[in-house]
Amino acid sequence: MKKLVVCLCVFALATMANAQDIQSLQQLLRDTNASWTAAENEISRMSPMEQESMLGLLPGIYNLAEFPEESSLSAPEERGGYETPHTPIRNQGQCGSCYAFGACATYEGWRLLGGTTTDLSEQWFMMKAKQIGPSGGCSGWYLDTSMNLLKNHGVVNESQCPYRAAEANCPTGLVPSHKISAWASTTSKATIQNAIRQYGPVYAGFAVYTDFSSYSGGYYEYKTGSLRGYHAICVVGYDDIGFKVKNSWGTGWGDKGYFKIKYSQMTNSVQFGTCFGGSFYITK
Repeated sequence: MKKLVVCLCVFALATMANAQDIQSLQQLLRDTNASWTAAENEISRMSPMEQESMLGLLPGIYNLAEFPEESSLSAPEERGGYETPHTPIRNQGQCGSCYAFGACATYEGWRLLGGTTTDLSEQWFMMKAKQIGPSGGCSGWYLDTSMNLLKNHGVVNESQCPYRAAEANCPTGLVPSHKISAWASTTSKATIQNAIRQYGPVYAGFAVYTDFSSYSGGYYEYKTGSLRGYHAICVVGYDDIGFKVKNSWGTGWGDKGYFKIKYSQMTNSVQFGTCFGGSFYITK
């Protein structure tokens, strides 16, 4: 009974502290006329360690010399917004598999442009990444190696190996039927925009700071907090202010699972779409 009382007290104190943090962030956003809003959600209620475990984009081993030559698609001629077809919001759960969700979402959106609805197995993707190494599984992986997994190995359907939010092998004997032939990368805003129009969703990463977990709407720009880690996502649209992004934290986070982010966050410490080799898209 004493242990239960202690646990309840700790939970209550943590809840109160989280509420105070949210209120302080909301006040800061008001004081600075910020372009986004904050609210408590299932991600912000997690401990720092739990939040960090979901940020599965790793830096380090990409080799720009082995990348395809960076493309330079021209900027769209017309102003205004555009959103490419894409599949629904998914939830990676307590696993650092965001790299798998971002890559699979990019492929699924690319296929949608051709009129084909596809649901890839993120479980297959993350376990194949673990086999290839280093890391993979729930321990995170890389942007460029993710694109090469789609190109060199392929992925099976979700129905063949459903997602489990944990490291568990898929059934033996499965043959991947979804592969790509080529990908490209860029750090240019204009090229990302035109790639979204021409090829569908774009696979990218960014640095996640403490305040991002409480995002609830508007155009995110970093305001406060320490670095939590790096996160892989899928960019599905843009307008005159910033990008629209499909996240993999379920529909209970952000704006029904999505967030928008200002273009200014490409050139500051957030490094949106420019870190670890830039932003990646499928060309064929």
